[in-house]
Amino acid sequence: MRTPKIQAQVRKTGPPEELQIESLFELYKRVFHARYFEQLSRELGIKTGKKIFNWSAVIYGMVLQRLNNKGTMNAALTDLIPILEKFSDHKRVKEKTVSTNPGGFGRARGRMPMSMVERSFDHLFESLHVEGDNASDGDTAFLLDGSSVTLEPSEELLQAYPPARNQHGASHWPIMRVVVAHDLKTGLASRPVYGPMSDSEQVLADQLIPRLPVGSPIVADRNFGIFATAYQAVQTGHPVVFRMTESRAKVLGGLALNCGTDQKVLWKPSAYERRSHPALPADAQISGRLLVQRIEQDGKPGKLYIFTTCDQSADEIVILYGRRWNIETDLRSLKRTVRLHALKSRTVDMVAKELVLGVAAYNLVHTFMEAAAQKAGLEPRELSFSYAQDHVYAALPYLMNTRSPRETKDRLQQLLRQVASCKLPKRRKRRSYPRKVWLRRRSFPTHPTKGRSSNV
Repeated sequence: MRTPKIQAQVRKTGPPEELQIESLFELYKRVFHARYFEQLSRELGIKTGKKIFNWSAVIYGMVLQRLNNKGTMNAALTDLIPILEKFSDHKRVKEKTVSTNPGGFGRARGRMPMSMVERSFDHLFESLHVEGDNASDGDTAFLLDGSSVTLEPSEELLQAYPPARNQHGASHWPIMRVVVAHDLKTGLASRPVYGPMSDSEQVLADQLIPRLPVGSPIVADRNFGIFATAYQAVQTGHPVVFRMTESRAKVLGGLALNCGTDQKVLWKPSAYERRSHPALPADAQISGRLLVQRIEQDGKPGKLYIFTTCDQSADEIVILYGRRWNIETDLRSLKRTVRLHALKSRTVDMVAKELVLGVAAYNLVHTFMEAAAQKAGLEPRELSFSYAQDHVYAALPYLMNTRSPRETKDRLQQLLRQVASCKLPKRRKRRSYPRKVWLRRRSFPTHPTKGRSSNV
């Protein structure tokens, strides 16, 4: 059952300092620059040589591939080769004789170590988050949620990510479970964690939570509202705003929980949770508050149970949790607009690279959305991610080929004006019809199954 949306106004403490988009764009160029990867290669003990597609060119090309609507390596090379001299000083690059055949780029993608992808992503995310946090009002939180990604049915992926099963048997496609954390205000995403469907979202969340900036509150739905996840967050310096199931809330706060309840509680693990998480210390416990709020869900009245370690008032906590819905639209942008719903690589290593660099491409667009929104006096989430992606992708080749700081600044300002114009519609009334998905007409016959003709 989906979490109900809670409509409320977010309090603003004053106009934030303007985000310096020039410094952010220079940061991207530094991360994608060859000298950064030379230093990183020395730190990781990786030998590098003079290549046509060095690490910086490969990562930038894979980001372009995610932003391109076609999404093929041929399309990425079409965009990458004209600006390849920005990344590589190889002889063939200087002579402009680099082949457009995607084989070389594909082999370069396969050679790139996963550790280099992860380190460069983390460096970029940490720098962007610090820069964005300095320009904001300091009121930041992270939204936690999980999803799944469909993979190609190669033998290697079928073994690493077994297909889902139900009463009818196993499916055809390998499935990867993914857990993400997104900044509530800007939408920036930290590096995701992933595993087979046998790994629960709570287990994956335990790996992700320590990566988040210390002190940032974590907001999550009742799937994560268990003691082990809350304890992990509190122990790593994160206040929590977790929705709870009614049964857990009544065990924690008592059977008589009326709407408007705001009581202090001491949460201790149950015997079942101790058996499920034997690593919990014997004295493990969390001091917090249990809130109960009346809501309307699917046209029916209900109760919202929230456990929190934050000091804000109950109304502010409920407003904060109400904004958890934003991660649903973030996941839609990642899976549909950036096309991470189905990854096409056929090896475990390349699937991981595609996922992480797909999130990096998503962050690139959100960086420009944040800067454009602040310049226009808007919230970043008032802008359309899909429209903003189109403008950013179209502008990147020009930005990489600017010849002076003045020209770079002018093109960036033009891009910010275009992104700021991508405002989402503000409907005065709710839709008069439910949002449903129309089934697509099949272009090809379905695969024949036992006892059924393929011509039917």
